[in-house]
This record gives sequence, structure tokens and C-alpha cells, in this order.
Amino acid sequence: MKKIIIASTAIALIFAACKSTKQTTTVAPAAALDCSSNKNLTYNTDIKTIIQTNCSKCHNTNNKAGYNFLTLESVKKAASNGQLLGTIKHSKGFPKMPAFAAKMDQATIDKIECWINNGMKE
Repeated sequence: MKKIIIASTAIALIFAACKSTKQTTTVAPAAALDCSSNKNLTYNTDIKTIIQTNCSKCHNTNNKAGYNFLTLESVKKAASNGQLLGTIKHSKGFPKMPAFAAKMDQATIDKIECWINNGMKE
């Protein structure tokens, strides 16, 4: 009986001393966009042309998806509720925009995001 207790204890200690060799990987959260060099972006100077070129063909007076991107107010509405960035970034759960066209380049998306993050100046 003593031998069984000693053997059981030894086996338990061996298992307790073993470390898992399984490696876990973690995905770092996306770094926040540094908009410090884009503090002075304005809608009329920097964003309006992007919106007109990529969005207003569909989002105009017909209020497609509830937005008339011919007006600053509607662009701000979409920006404020996350729809604008969600769609142009092709984020999960959002329709991919612009429709029927390639995704905007990252520099353009970053410019729009910085404009939003810096208060959507007119």
C-alpha cells in the first residue's frame, strides 16, 4: 500500500511539474491612427472632393440609405454614427463602399478618419 501511495504521489508531482509547451498567440489591437499631422483638415478643402468622387454618385438627393452626401450635415450624420468609416473601411457588419468600385486607398480612408477624429471642421 505504501508503494502505491508513493508512486501515486510521484506521478502527481511529475504531472504538476510539467509545463505546457503550447504557445498562444495574441493579436495586438490596431494602433490608434495618429492624426497629429492632420489637425487642420476641413471638409471644404480636404474631404468634399473625396465624398463627391466616391459617394455622391449614389448618395445624393435620392437619399440612398438615408444619406444625401451632397450636404455636409448628412456626411456628418454618417460620420458621427460610425456608418461612414465602417463602410469605407469594409468593417464586418457594414456594406462595402463605395459600391461597384474598389476600396478607397488607405491614405484616403485615414484622411477621412482624421477629419472625423479632429471634430469634422467645415
